[in-house]
Amino acid sequence: MKHLCVHIIILVTVLVSPLSAMQVDIPNELPAYENLAVTLTPSEGEGPVMAARLYFYQEGKRDPLYAEFTQENGKWVTTLPYPYLQGEELEYYTVIQNTSGTFFREPGIGTAKARLLQDETPPELKLLSPETFELSLGREQLVVFQILDESSLNDFTLTLNGEPLTRSGVFSEYLSFLIEPTDAGDVHIAVTMEDRYGNTSMEEFTFTVTEENVSPFAASADFDARLDAEYLMNMGETQNTTDIGEVFGDFTHAVNLSWDLNAETFLKAGPVSLEMYLGLKDTVAATDILHSYPNTLIADMQNFLNLYNPIDLTRDFDYTGEEARTYGNDNKGYVRLFLFDPAISYTFGDQNVYYQKETIKNMPMRGSSLSIDLPFLELHVSKGLTDPGLYQEAWPENFLGFKFAVKAKEAWYLQTNLSFISSVQGTYDTLKVSGAVSQIGTLYDLGSVNPDQNMVFGMSTGSHNDLFDLDASFSLSVYNDDASSVIDIHNLAEELASFYDVTSYAGYLDTIQETFPILNYFLPTTGLVSRMLSRDLWGITYGVDLSIPSIGLEGWLRKTDATYRSLGASVPTDEFTYGGTFEKWFGGLSLNASYTFTQDTILDILMHEIIPLVRPDFVVSPTITEDSIANQVHTATAGITTPRSKIFGGLVFDYSFEFATTNSDSLLSQTSDSEVQTAIENSTANNITSTHTGEARWRSGRYRVGDFSLSFHARTKDSYIQKSRIEGVSSNTAFWEYAYSLSGLFAFRSYALTLGFDTAWSTEEGSGTEYGYDARLTIAEAFFDSISVSGSLDQAFGTSLDAYEITGSLTLEKRFSIISTSAVMDIRFFNSLLDDTADSLKTALTVKATVSR
Repeated sequence: MKHLCVHIIILVTVLVSPLSAMQVDIPNELPAYENLAVTLTPSEGEGPVMAARLYFYQEGKRDPLYAEFTQENGKWVTTLPYPYLQGEELEYYTVIQNTSGTFFREPGIGTAKARLLQDETPPELKLLSPETFELSLGREQLVVFQILDESSLNDFTLTLNGEPLTRSGVFSEYLSFLIEPTDAGDVHIAVTMEDRYGNTSMEEFTFTVTEENVSPFAASADFDARLDAEYLMNMGETQNTTDIGEVFGDFTHAVNLSWDLNAETFLKAGPVSLEMYLGLKDTVAATDILHSYPNTLIADMQNFLNLYNPIDLTRDFDYTGEEARTYGNDNKGYVRLFLFDPAISYTFGDQNVYYQKETIKNMPMRGSSLSIDLPFLELHVSKGLTDPGLYQEAWPENFLGFKFAVKAKEAWYLQTNLSFISSVQGTYDTLKVSGAVSQIGTLYDLGSVNPDQNMVFGMSTGSHNDLFDLDASFSLSVYNDDASSVIDIHNLAEELASFYDVTSYAGYLDTIQETFPILNYFLPTTGLVSRMLSRDLWGITYGVDLSIPSIGLEGWLRKTDATYRSLGASVPTDEFTYGGTFEKWFGGLSLNASYTFTQDTILDILMHEIIPLVRPDFVVSPTITEDSIANQVHTATAGITTPRSKIFGGLVFDYSFEFATTNSDSLLSQTSDSEVQTAIENSTANNITSTHTGEARWRSGRYRVGDFSLSFHARTKDSYIQKSRIEGVSSNTAFWEYAYSLSGLFAFRSYALTLGFDTAWSTEEGSGTEYGYDARLTIAEAFFDSISVSGSLDQAFGTSLDAYEITGSLTLEKRFSIISTSAVMDIRFFNSLLDDTADSLKTALTVKATVSR
């Protein structure tokens, strides 16, 4: 069974290697209705990090899901979107792999837990547009309300003078509808809402309809500010010991300062409007302030000076006399000019670029963009930096992109886009000379870091209307991970002559380069040649998505080969998948079902699918080897959620069936080589596994008697796993996995006590059993706004007790006007009965003060 094997491997790794001392900044309590931003801080003893993942369990899923940490501005960060924060608590653990291949897990056994705070407030609405409850007679207008609710809406109905208003919708935290009043007087709007926690409300509004009298002038300005000071103290972090003297001797501490200052203004005069924004955001250790500042601000200013003139196509590559960026930040600023908003707009500064979800998807960029958005066509041109670079760590990354689309309102659209994302090394003319060295690479001291280059082309078509949404897309990428050796375009053509004659195209590029220096943004390099000859230069993805919201149906098909890569979008590669989902609410009853098929080890789409369509005589037969084995997984799910009752609460039932197999039988029939057949038959990848999983969850109502209230939550998740083939050998191995948890919340006035218990075990031979106990006491409205004391005990058993871990935490929170303060003390004791060198005692203290406006 997949996830049990992973758990065993990680447990063994923990018990025979030093216990991890990484830190993950997930608080003991967190809102289940907000995205969770997580920062990972590895310890020095774990060495340089190569990869890191945050594993977490989600209700209805047998195996843990995971979020990949990425390095941004020297920090390992990831985000869990709030739809994944389900149930009463978040169960998670973190695994990192260093550059030596060693794995570290935190916590050592079991999972860490954080209480998920549920939304108990009914949703409310706040009018955003128009600014007052007035509508213009005889003109179609868009009315926008902000949804003041901690969670998202699950359902809503909207009526106009008692009649349903169909042209309405909810996007993010906004509810909007179109209305065209035909009579003067008052119109009455009624909105009934239910959020995803079952809180309901109804609001009524009266709009006055008058003759249109719109002011051609408008102006507004606003700002907010936040400053955090944080003190961190750790003992026992860098070594494994339970000796009190050694723990106190292993002492580290730090002071971090964080700030977030935002100012914006908006001016409008007739058809022209101007929007400006400046945000200064950073987190810096107090000891690094004099090193990072003013360097990081100077680097920002250098970026803007290089990019302010979008017509100057050489200044982007001239870093003469500049200072290398040694520290990153999250500063943002932009100026946006509109003409007949949104028909024509120009933006300079920090912005997000979206062309297509497979090519450029909400990609951060610092530079210039021109956008023309008319009812029948769209044109977008963008140029700037996607990464400002970092001394000795990362090259600055340049971006040049184009998008063109034609459309017929909601009936149909067709768009195409082309983008270049490449490390900024210099201009083609200065680098094509034999032996030329990049001055930018020298400035940033990037000798050991290879520059890369990426070109992506995409196109899509479809229809978004009242009945369905249909999108079909195709994308081609060219990616080279070593663009350090730049050569003359004509020399490149000669090297490619044995593969394909591109001599004539080299002449065309010379002509284009004289007018528009396109080769500055995508340099000809020897890396392009080597990757082309090895056929891993290009990659392709294509697919179709269909959604019919009225009946809750979605379907998809997508195929992406292993070499597709876009630096402007995150796309799963080496995957062929198709399937569909159904989800529909009938009052408070929800039904859902889905089917998904996935397969990896995808052949080169260009060579094996597209070229044979154009040249049927050009067919490349794949070489069958053990590496040709592809995993094929069929997954079917079904679930039901009952209406929530104030007394009984609600029930959720989920069932899933997963059939994991391979294409090994098909491969065996395609080759007559006995050695290859033997390798395929005995391969560790030649397995067949069936898994049935059932899960039931119950969340009670909140029972109240005077000032006393209580609620309960219970969950059980059980699986039956059958392995009918293990490494090519038929098998009858079958076993059960069981897991259940119970928790209760007991509240009296300002006191709240949460108790929980969970356990997991299996009938598989050699498997272990895990137990977890936790408790949390929260006191509100004392001298402190909140006092929280929590503790947990996790145990791992084999034939006997193998290891256990005890944790405790104390949290104090107090607000003084605009100042919020908090203090958190954590202690963790780990004892392995198999390896005494893994025993550890670790403590951490975090004191934080925040000033906000």
